Amino acid sequence: MRKLPLLLFLFAVPTAVYPQAWLSPKGEGTFSLLYQYGFDRYHGLSKGEAVDRGQIFLNTLMADVDYSLTERLAVRVALPFIQGRYSGSNAHLLVRGRPETAVALDDGNYHGSFQDFRVDVRYNASRKNLMITPFFQAILPSHDYPTLGHTAVGTAQREYRMGVNMGRRLDPILPKAYVQGRYSFGVVERVANITPKRSYAEFQLGYFLTRRLSVQGSGVWTHSHNGIDFIYELFPDNLSDEQWLNHDRITNTRQLDLGVAANFAVNRSTTLFLGFGHSIYGVNAHLRAAVMTVGFTKSFAAWAGKEKLSATASPEPAKALVCACAKSK
Repeated sequence: MRKLPLLLFLFAVPTAVYPQAWLSPKGEGTFSLLYQYGFDRYHGLSKGEAVDRGQIFLNTLMADVDYSLTERLAVRVALPFIQGRYSGSNAHLLVRGRPETAVALDDGNYHGSFQDFRVDVRYNASRKNLMITPFFQAILPSHDYPTLGHTAVGTAQREYRMGVNMGRRLDPILPKAYVQGRYSFGVVERVANITPKRSYAEFQLGYFLTRRLSVQGSGVWTHSHNGIDFIYELFPDNLSDEQWLNHDRITNTRQLDLGVAANFAVNRSTTLFLGFGHSIYGVNAHLRAAVMTVGFTKSFAAWAGKEKLSATASPEPAKALVCACAKSK
């Protein structure tokens, strides 16, 4: 059992956990690079039972480019590299003695590869007090990688999400604070006669302590509308061979992750960020004991004639407060 396809971070991005109601000005964008360490201590079963089925250690490196084609239209592309190691006595090495299903990911060593491309298109529909930015996201496997094993880097499934970002500053009550959120509905590639459908909700509250330093708190909720359950004392005997082989790809998961982060603006174009995340609740999922993230964001202008980057008034959301790595949102 493993977590299902974040990220925010990046999210996992990977989707990164950073709802984006605000866009950069036309012809400007950001490049982000982050490193993330994750430790999964327990597995959450179908009724929320936290059981010890071994631990997973994950290292993630993710590059993210976000660029505004116009004042209202932006495109984001991200690709993570994920490396994981499993430690425990419940390794997923093959399915019921079938040699054609054998994999060697859970042998106690680190294994890694690139995961999935994340492509977002966002359109800013409202620029008044409440920013409203609908989006479409495509998640596309970068190559054919194994999906059986606690440390498989992903589920190798295409997924398409549609949703909306919303955000606003809290002035005049709290002029240095802002909130933003994101909801999306995703349809995942059909596997083992199941087409997973999932809802994703994200929320962020940020506050500027100074002109350079800001802090954020965030939450991410993943809710599957169908799929298989990991039933205590029955799993995986209650599954067919095909379902057992693909159990991480068709899981009926529900999970809540919370995180905190801090951003420090070195100058107008460069921001450093540091974050920590933790799973509060999980059903049919890995429970993230700790996810730590560090990285930077660099703003850029697309043409040389633009000598200075615009002084953007929009908040810069924290990158990747919770895991966008293996099987992440």
